[in-house]
Amino acid sequence: MIRFENVSKVYDPNIIGLEDVNIHIERGEFCFLVGHSGSGKSTFIRLLLKEFEPTEGTITVAGRNLQRMRRSALPYHRRNLGCVFQDFKLLPNKTVADNVAYALRVTGQPVRAIRRKVPEILNLVGLGDKMNNLPDELSAGEQQRVSVARAFVNHPSLLIADEPTGNLDPDTSVGIMQLLYRINRTGTTVLMATHDREMVDKMRKRVIALEDGKVIRDEDKGLYR
Repeated sequence: MIRFENVSKVYDPNIIGLEDVNIHIERGEFCFLVGHSGSGKSTFIRLLLKEFEPTEGTITVAGRNLQRMRRSALPYHRRNLGCVFQDFKLLPNKTVADNVAYALRVTGQPVRAIRRKVPEILNLVGLGDKMNNLPDELSAGEQQRVSVARAFVNHPSLLIADEPTGNLDPDTSVGIMQLLYRINRTGTTVLMATHDREMVDKMRKRVIALEDGKVIRDEDKGLYR
């Protein structure tokens, strides 16, 4: 699903984002990306989204070489990745249902399909009774569930979660992790960047640790440490 081959990213003037990274993540894996601030996690994710180009190396996502991708194909690439962020990024003046439906509209889904899929996905994340609420009428955990629903409604092959529990209390964080685990069980590859040591240690999934732009550890069923 994800292949980084000798990937480096250098920002001017000579600030290293990533250095000679080689990572292969298979379809259906659940993988944590860990490291302190400035370790390279954000650079890794922004390269996947093709917000940046690598200085060296090759990046392949779902069999597509990102460097060879035409600019016209970029929106399609990003729409086929589900993304969940720490700050939710919901449309404040749109209802829960409209926030989720937006992800379907931009891919050209017909109205009939949108009317069917939105309630299905909101029931999946436990918000079937909140469809007509605005984001500010929800708790932080509920807002993150809307964000997860929006990211997953198109059933992407890869879901990228960037600190999705960073603004949540421990109990709410557990619920979000359980939801991401259920999504992973459907066959979706999940890559989660996090500082949450306790959650990583509980899950015992693959852990890729970055430090100063380098991979310093890559372990199946790993701990944060």
